[in-house]
Amino acid sequence: MMDDISSLREQWKILYTTTLPNLARARDPSQPKWPVTLDHCFARIILDHTIGSAEQQWDKVISKPAIKHMTETQLRAAIQLGEDIKAGKVDLAELDEKSLKCRGKNEGKYPKEKKKSADEDERIDSVHGAKRKRVQVKDDEADTRQIKNSKRQSRLPFAPQAPAEAVHDPLPSTTVSDEVSDGDLQSTLNRIRSHPTLTPYRKRLYIALCSVPRGRYTTYGTLSDYLNSSARAVGSGMRNNPLAPEVPCHRVLAATGEIGGFGGSWGKEGEHAGKKVKLLREEGVRFAGNGKVIGEPFRAFHEFVDKT
Repeated sequence: MMDDISSLREQWKILYTTTLPNLARARDPSQPKWPVTLDHCFARIILDHTIGSAEQQWDKVISKPAIKHMTETQLRAAIQLGEDIKAGKVDLAELDEKSLKCRGKNEGKYPKEKKKSADEDERIDSVHGAKRKRVQVKDDEADTRQIKNSKRQSRLPFAPQAPAEAVHDPLPSTTVSDEVSDGDLQSTLNRIRSHPTLTPYRKRLYIALCSVPRGRYTTYGTLSDYLNSSARAVGSGMRNNPLAPEVPCHRVLAATGEIGGFGGSWGKEGEHAGKKVKLLREEGVRFAGNGKVIGEPFRAFHEFVDKT
């Protein structure tokens, strides 16, 4: 019995002091928003729900420190809720709001008026920089640099302006099997599925991206629509892709037809923009003289279901 309790206490400690804070600081896409990043905040939220039933703060029910006074049942419930947060099965912002409400502290952080959903906020953000409504722009793919860069003349070697009719000429239709051998594709899919740090969402994102063949491109918004997620989540996945170039994040462009982000920078003036354009041009993607891509984005994504 004591061994079981000790093991559960260790699991709980690692979960709220290390695992969840690390995911929050990395802005992992498992959550549309990470309202907290500190270990004691995660402990507050989880314990207020599992011990206080979201009706009162946990230390009104048991004594401090919680880890020494929690029963086996309470420890298991706390661990399970933490794992659900990690997997994106529950909304951390909603849990935080309820926790603060039961403590009488939510008025400033979560006003009573209807809050805009994360997906709605991200879709606004992905259209035009001038319409950007998001408050937290630090370290996001679509930050305010997009507005500044779009006003400068590009230094990238785009082709002369194509005739109007050519801009709307769709690219040749290709499939994954036309460009990648079955063995190479299967090897990449296996690496994605077996990767030790990728979340379920990130694995599905990268598998879908493997559908996009050479000579084609897709967009952050198109991928987010397919995955029923957000442009920010897709952008985060592209920025933190550990399997490039096998997982071709360079084939994901902005909704405006501009090159979007690459290597952690955004827009035509980004540090790695030239490399992204070069990769795409070598694969057959064409750009007009204004720097925008020619043709429609690829939408025929494939799940590549593992039948083993």
